[in-house]
Amino acid sequence: MCVTILLVYDYFPDIPFVEAVPLELLIVAMLVLFMVTVYRNRKHNTDQKTVFRSQLFFLVYIVALMVLLTALGGESQVGISFDKGVFWAAVAIAIMEISFQWRRMQQEE
Repeated sequence: MCVTILLVYDYFPDIPFVEAVPLELLIVAMLVLFMVTVYRNRKHNTDQKTVFRSQLFFLVYIVALMVLLTALGGESQVGISFDKGVFWAAVAIAIMEISFQWRRMQQEE
């Protein structure tokens, strides 16, 4: 959810709720949620299938959200867009990680 809010904040910086929720608060909330997730995942032994599904969902979700925000006329203020090489490098790394996860999952079976 925080990622969605940050992307909307980035693509549409002039919408009314932006002034109500400071960017610093969103960043702190994301960091806290990230730390809670890491801590929780350490305690639970998640299987390869769950990790694979999570990674795939997150990648598809982010790309779909960017498509939607771009189609609605938004433009990234920090440069997270389809015409940047950094974005495509990050997508390539994510796809490589997902494919490695797929192979690990197939070897387990």
